Amino acid sequence: MPYIPVVENVAEHAAHLRQADVDGLMLSWTLGGYLSPNLEVIIEIGQAAESSAGKAMHAVAVRRFGAAAPAVVEAWRAFSAAFREYPFACPSLYQSPAQMGPANLLWGEPTGYDAAGATAFAYPFDALDAWRSIYPADVFIGQFEKMAQGFDEAVAGFKQKVAGLILDGGASRALEDEIGVAEACAIHFRSVANQARFVLARDQLAQATTPAQARPLIEVLERTLRSDLALAVRLRAIQSRDSRIGFEAACQYFYLAVDLAEKVINCHDLLTRWLPAQRAKHGV
Repeated sequence: MPYIPVVENVAEHAAHLRQADVDGLMLSWTLGGYLSPNLEVIIEIGQAAESSAGKAMHAVAVRRFGAAAPAVVEAWRAFSAAFREYPFACPSLYQSPAQMGPANLLWGEPTGYDAAGATAFAYPFDALDAWRSIYPADVFIGQFEKMAQGFDEAVAGFKQKVAGLILDGGASRALEDEIGVAEACAIHFRSVANQARFVLARDQLAQATTPAQARPLIEVLERTLRSDLALAVRLRAIQSRDSRIGFEAACQYFYLAVDLAEKVINCHDLLTRWLPAQRAKHGV
C-alpha cells in the first residue's frame, strides 16, 4: 500500500510527540515516505501548536476531499480503530504475507521453508510459525480477521455516506483512490488470515486418521481457497485502477497483475486437482 489510511492513529501519535516537546522527526523511509494523508496530518500537527488530532484531520480532509471531508474523517477513525488490533511483532511484520496479500501462493504440500527460508517481506511461502511469531495461530488469524472486518464495515459506511456527493474532479478522484486503498488493505488483512488458516488446516489434515477428522478440515480448506481466489480477483481490479497498489520503493513491485492472475490459477488448481485427491485419500 502507498499508505494505510489510519490517520487518527497517526495524528494522535504526532500530538503526543508535540506534547513531549519533540522538535524533530525522521519521516522518510522506503516504507513510509509517501505523500499521504498520514504525512500531511503530521505536518498539520507540527505547524499549529493548538491543533488537536481532530482539527488536523479535518483540515487535511477538507484540502483533499472538499465536501466529503466529514465522511472521510469518520472513515479514518474507523480504520484507525480496526488497525489497533494489528498483532505487531517484528518477525510477523516482515515475514508474514501482510506485504504480499493474496499474491502469495498456497501450497498443497509443505514447502519446508521455515523462518530462515521465508525471506523478509518478499517470499512468505507457507512458514506459518514464522508469520505468527509470538502469537498462537488462532490469535494471529483472529486479529487479521478483526482488522479485515473493521475495514470492510468502514468502507461500506464510507461509500454510503459519500454516495451522491457532487465533488470537483480532483476531490472525486482522491475520494475514489482513498476508498480503493482502504479496500486493498482489507483484502490484504483477510488474505493473511486465509493463508494462515489454510496452512494450519492443511497440516492438521495430514495428521487426520479418520474421515470424521478430515471432513471439517477439507471444508475449511475449500472455503479458504474460494475466498482467497475471490480476493485476488478483487485486488487485481483495484490495482488496475491504481498502480500504487503493490508497489514498494526499495523492491519495486511486490506483485503485478500477472501475479494475482497466477494466484487465481493456483487456487483453481488446488480446488480442482489437489482437494479432490485429499477427499479420496481420507475417504471423505
